[in-house]
Amino acid sequence: MQLHRQVPVIDCHNDSLQAVLQGDPRYNPLRHRPAKPRRLWQRGESGHWDFPRALEAGQTGQMTNLLVPWRKDGTYIKSILKAYRHLELDLVAAPSMALLATTAADIERAHRERKVAVLLTIEGGEGIEGDLDLLHVYHQLGVRSMGLTWMYRNAIAEGNWEDTGAGLSNFGRQVVSEMNQLHMLVDVAHATERTFWDTLETSTATVICSHTSCRALVKDFHTHVPSRYLSDEQMKALAAQGGVLGIFFSANRELDDDTADATALARFIAHAASLCGVEHVGLGSDFDGGFPPHGLEDIRGLPNLTSALIDLGFTDAELRGILGGNWLRVFREVLGG
Repeated sequence: MQLHRQVPVIDCHNDSLQAVLQGDPRYNPLRHRPAKPRRLWQRGESGHWDFPRALEAGQTGQMTNLLVPWRKDGTYIKSILKAYRHLELDLVAAPSMALLATTAADIERAHRERKVAVLLTIEGGEGIEGDLDLLHVYHQLGVRSMGLTWMYRNAIAEGNWEDTGAGLSNFGRQVVSEMNQLHMLVDVAHATERTFWDTLETSTATVICSHTSCRALVKDFHTHVPSRYLSDEQMKALAAQGGVLGIFFSANRELDDDTADATALARFIAHAASLCGVEHVGLGSDFDGGFPPHGLEDIRGLPNLTSALIDLGFTDAELRGILGGNWLRVFREVLGG
């Protein structure tokens, strides 16, 4: 917890706002009942993340997602704006707990004031519905990151459930260039391998992978969706360009081991750090969208992960980078402030 107070602790992906909008059916103990509603400014009895629990864990920065494109023909713009409105209401309800961040300086201010800085991302380029002008609109609302794909193929590129090797489309290259001009983070989480390599080739700014894991450590790798996890080669390439990858908190699923805990997850972070350099690895929990292991049932378990990393021999300086310093560096380079 001392380390958590020394540096802004930043997680680069969760779906907690989506869980608020859609309810939490996974966490409702009453079968055949509606999902339990909750708000981010209230301490929840379900789900993984909210403002009070984040503050308890000593967390400062959270990239939270405005869209999961579950349907190929979804009403994406309406979904994004509705999510934005609900976050706006949560921030208005709790000005002493959280603020909307668009720069690195905002995160640093939140750290000084012991608040949670919420950064906005869109998971899936479906959200712009083929219109570059919408990138500018979302940017004006405060969105500073976008994942080019989710699971499916869209106008920009292919997601990891629909991989034909096509990679970025011509429109996708325009999107990456426009995001570079807007100083938005280009995120290759969920991208196919061809999309990954095309994006690194196209982007003139640092590229991130907000939430992923280590392909080399995944048990029975070929039974999973391959490109969901980065290869050693991809990790090295992302780092060589200056990027950071966030390890998501699903070691139990990658290891096919229900007993996996924070120590198992720490080994994934250690593997990535050994390949990329510790300065290119961060947190990308996928809370409220993933399946965290024992000891990380919600954000309050984050000190357990830090403790496990200490046990693996990481120094305080290295831990400050993994916990948030590495993300903050990229935010400062790309977002400014």
